[in-house]
Amino acid sequence: MKVVVKLFGGIKSEKDFPRNEEKDLIVETEKPLTIYELIDFLSLNKKPFIVVLNGVILTNLSIQIKDGDEISLFPPIAGG
Repeated sequence: MKVVVKLFGGIKSEKDFPRNEEKDLIVETEKPLTIYELIDFLSLNKKPFIVVLNGVILTNLSIQIKDGDEISLFPPIAGG
């Protein structure tokens, strides 16, 4: 399974992954993962974050991702 992971707002992976032209992570796994498992697999430097799967904001991280999916991770926005 191969997915694209976009990281925003200073979120970084502690692992090295191949990147595309936009510097997004190209993540390949031997078995399908849920969003929660993917986040754990990425070893990210910040938590929590907002998860967007193929343009849809998720609240359920148990959704299984599919080959070709695009996952974006944003830090929570705060301010006044």
